[in-house]
Amino acid sequence: MEELLFDDLDKYLLNQENKIIHQVWFGTIPNKRKAAKAFKSLRKYRDSWIIKNPKWAYMCWNLKRCKELINTIYPHHKELYNYYKYDIQRCDVIRYFILHRYGGLYADMDYYCNRKWDEVLKKYKKNIYLVETPNKLYNDIHISNSLMYSSKGHIFWDKLFIELEINKYAPIYYSRHMAIMFTTGPGILNRVFNKYRVRYKLNYYPYKLFHPYGLSSEILNIKKDKNIFSVHLGKGSWEKKDSHFYIIIYHEYRIIIAVVLILIVPYLIYTIFFNK
Repeated sequence: MEELLFDDLDKYLLNQENKIIHQVWFGTIPNKRKAAKAFKSLRKYRDSWIIKNPKWAYMCWNLKRCKELINTIYPHHKELYNYYKYDIQRCDVIRYFILHRYGGLYADMDYYCNRKWDEVLKKYKKNIYLVETPNKLYNDIHISNSLMYSSKGHIFWDKLFIELEINKYAPIYYSRHMAIMFTTGPGILNRVFNKYRVRYKLNYYPYKLFHPYGLSSEILNIKKDKNIFSVHLGKGSWEKKDSHFYIIIYHEYRIIIAVVLILIVPYLIYTIFFNK
């Protein structure tokens, strides 16, 4: 579909009745050389969607096509799109605009399709689903932007666009990782999802069947587990040192809390009872 003019591509995708698999690849994250190498290494994951879903249209959105979508269909959000400091932020937000315009399924490039998605549609019949992630610190629903299904024009995306505009300015003390997470990534998406979950009857794919491999999970043999629909491998090509720091905290937060308590509690006891 590279040779199509955008107007023709737009008409084609609008006619697919939400049966489109969308993926996004700018080719610039973290840089062009590493991105080209990563794209080749992810081919088996990318091909899994095409092979298992031959009746679905497949669209890989590159940097040029994403700009055309914003400039042509969403010019009122063009300033927002261009404002972001990092390409990964644009990579995050463009998937929301894609699903709003065309509907269908968005999957990260490091997602593996284990079963036909028509089977998913038979079991999960609502018009919007975001994937639940096992990466959480407390018992609640946490969702990710790595796998999302939606009918086109769903009102949730309109609400999200408003929140994106309001929250495009990250606090100065945010690290790169936090700025991305809470301006365009899973942080803001999870908050808006839970804010409107009841009002708009939003749904989620359970992580055990769609995102079983998390930061603290062992890699599963998905070929042996026929119940799993998809798996996120979490390659994280956009991550840098601060992201790795937060991942370490996530893994070891119990030990960190214990060490802090061991160091602070004796000091507090001494201060309160003996340093009068």
